Amino acid sequence: MNSARRALAVVTVALGAFVAGLAMATPVSRNFAFVVDGDRLDVIFSSATAASGLCAVVAVIVAAAVRRTTTAFVATGLGTVLLATGILLQTSLELQQRGLAAGLILGGCAALTGKADRRILQCAVVVGLVSALVAAGPLERDRLRYRDYLAPTPQTYMIVLVAVFAALLVLAGVLSILGASPTRAPATIRVLLVGIAVPVAGLMLYWLFVRSVMSIDAAAGTELNRWTRGLAVVPLLVGAAYALPGASGAVVLAALAYLATATASFEPATAVVFFALMVTGTAVGLRRPSPLSAMVILAVVAAAGLFANSSLDAIDNTAQFVLLPFATGLVFASLVPTLPSALTISVTVPIAVSVPIVAEFGWTAYTPLTSGTPSFSPSAWDWMSTSVSVLSVAAAGVALAVLLKVRASSVQ
Repeated sequence: MNSARRALAVVTVALGAFVAGLAMATPVSRNFAFVVDGDRLDVIFSSATAASGLCAVVAVIVAAAVRRTTTAFVATGLGTVLLATGILLQTSLELQQRGLAAGLILGGCAALTGKADRRILQCAVVVGLVSALVAAGPLERDRLRYRDYLAPTPQTYMIVLVAVFAALLVLAGVLSILGASPTRAPATIRVLLVGIAVPVAGLMLYWLFVRSVMSIDAAAGTELNRWTRGLAVVPLLVGAAYALPGASGAVVLAALAYLATATASFEPATAVVFFALMVTGTAVGLRRPSPLSAMVILAVVAAAGLFANSSLDAIDNTAQFVLLPFATGLVFASLVPTLPSALTISVTVPIAVSVPIVAEFGWTAYTPLTSGTPSFSPSAWDWMSTSVSVLSVAAAGVALAVLLKVRASSVQ
C-alpha cells in the first residue's frame, strides 16, 4: 500500500508539472507571429515569453511562500480551474491566464515536494516539465501549423490532461500523501528577488532580440548581432545560482547547460525515447549522483551540433535524442534535494529565458529550395555557434564545481 501511495504522489506531481509546461509551451491561437516594426513594446505585455515570465514569477512566489499543505493544494487547485477555464472559453486574456494558472500549478507542486521523498518528487517535477517541452511539438504540430490564419481550436488533449490531474490532486489530498515544506526556507527575500529577476531579464533579452530582427542584413553580420545578446544568459544564470542560499542554486546551472544544448525538434517516437532515457538518467542520478559527469556529456552534446544538417547528421541526432535526455536526468537527480523555490527557478528557465545561447530566426512559410546529398562542410558561423554552446556548458560546469566545493567547505 505504501508503494502505491508513493507512486501516486510521484505521478501527481509529475503530471502537474507536465500540464503547467504544456500550458506554456503551446501558444494560443491569438499569439500571432511578430511583425518587424517599431520598438515592439507589445512583446513585453502580450507575448508567449511574457506569459512564461509571469508563470515563473508566480511559481517561485508560491513555492517560497507556501508552508502549509492546505495552502499548496488550494494554489494548485486554483491554477487548475483557471487553466481549464482559459482553454474552454478562449478569451482575449487567455495567454496571461495561462501564465498565471501554470505558475500556480507549478509552484504548488514544487511546494508539495518539500516533505517526504523530496529527491524523488523533485525529480518528478523536472521530468514532467522537460517532457512537456519535448512533447509540445508533436502534440501541437498539426493544430498550430497555420494557427495564425485559422479560427481558434480547443486543445482537447489538454482538457483531458487537466481533468486527470484534478482527479489525482483530489485523491492525493484525501489520502494525505503529499505535504508542503515543513520549515521556512533561508533567505526567502533573496530567493524571491532572484526568482523575479531571472524571468524579467529573460523578457528584456527577448525584446532586444525581436528588435534586432528589424536590422536583418546578411552582409552586415546580423547573426553576430543576434547571438551576442544571447550570451548575456550565461552570467545571468551563473549569478542567479550563486545568489541563492547554500548550494541550492546548483540546479540553475543544470538548467543553463540544458538551455545551451537542447536544439532538436521531436517526432512522437523520438519524444517517447527522450522521456524513457531521461527517466533512466534520473534513476542513475538518484542512486549514484554524478553532476560533473553529466556536464561533460552535455558538453559533448553541444559539440555534436557541428554535424547538424550535414552528411554526419546522425551524430547530432544521437547526441540530442540519446545523450541529452540521459544527461539531463542525471544532472538534475544528482543535485536534488534543493529548495522548492530554487527548483521552480531552474525548471522555468527553458521557457522564461527564451533567448537561447545561439538564437536563430526564420520565416515559418519558407521552404529551402535545395537538393542533393548534404555534405559536412561547416561554415565559420557553424564553428562559432557550436563553440559558444560548448563554452556555455563549460562555464556552467566550472561554476557548478566551484559552487559545490565552496559550499561544502563552508558547511564543514
